[in-house]
Amino acid sequence: MLPDSKISQLISLQIPGLTYVMWQFRITAPVYEVVHVFTDYTKRMIRGGQLNEAKKCFTIAAVLYRNGSNLLRNAIESVYLYGLSPLLDTAYENHPVKALLPATLQHIRIRDVQNGTHN
Repeated sequence: MLPDSKISQLISLQIPGLTYVMWQFRITAPVYEVVHVFTDYTKRMIRGGQLNEAKKCFTIAAVLYRNGSNLLRNAIESVYLYGLSPLLDTAYENHPVKALLPATLQHIRIRDVQNGTHN
């Protein structure tokens, strides 16, 4: 299991655009705050049409979800996927953004949509 205290460092190693912000969180940032910043970055990538970078973010989120604590898993579900939900049904180059989600995150999103907990 990934330690919650290392989440910001792990994200910054994979996403250079977040290195400075995540470096500021390296010691005391709550998991939900780190995931919120990660969500905002992913939103910017989607809105900017940078789908390769968005897909990379989705992959990182899936790895964090699969290997993280219950706290991190809850943050991925309630902050990351919920925050991105309105953008996931948009399409770029005739491909819906949600098609880029790894299977793990797709299953969570489908479950939440069926339960009425997300858009």
